[in-house]
Amino acid sequence: QQPTANKMGANQSVTPVTTQSYLQYKNDFELVIRATKDLEHLLETQFGAPSSKQDGLHDKITHAQQSANLSKETVKKMRYLVTIRNKLVHDHGFNQLPDRRGFALSYDSVEKELKEVLAKRGKKKGASADVCIIC
Repeated sequence: QQPTANKMGANQSVTPVTTQSYLQYKNDFELVIRATKDLEHLLETQFGAPSSKQDGLHDKITHAQQSANLSKETVKKMRYLVTIRNKLVHDHGFNQLPDRRGFALSYDSVEKELKEVLAKRGKKKGASADVCIIC
């Protein structure tokens, strides 16, 4: 775990998210649910996707695609992750990932690309994470 400063400046431990950390889950259901929950959280908190229960992950992806002008490749990967999640949760006969490592790598790739978009967006606005605007 790596120590980082929270919003108030206090140190807290944060587990880095990597393919290896997702592959630690032996159960495909846990791997898929954790990864897609993290994707959903990122879309809602960083891309302004709607957080209502009526909006599904595909709706949230569409929102992020339109608001952040995401690449077609990133959107395609996100839709793959969500489609696999939906099949695992809703299709009675679909009970394991066809490619665990591929799923985890797809998530890592999407997360990296979304964070790169956020970094570029922050640079365009001239914002700096090291500057306190209120102070």
